[in-house]
Amino acid sequence: MAPSAPVPSGPAGPSHRPAPPCPFLGDIIRVDGSPLVRPYVVVWERERDELDRRRLQRARRRAAVLATLGQDYCPWEAAV
Repeated sequence: MAPSAPVPSGPAGPSHRPAPPCPFLGDIIRVDGSPLVRPYVVVWERERDELDRRRLQRARRRAAVLATLGQDYCPWEAAV
């Protein structure tokens, strides 16, 4: 029998890890001074929370006044 020739194992892989492709510049979020949330959104949320707080306080006060008169307060019932 004749000696067999060594089988090549294929091309050698790169010795370093390739850099990932550069992302689209519009997808990068920079936080170096620019806010991630617009100020008008924050103001709107604060005003909405304030209105909810006022509405709940009004309902509690109404229930307390009606309780002193001996009446139940059910805000979920429709007025007839």
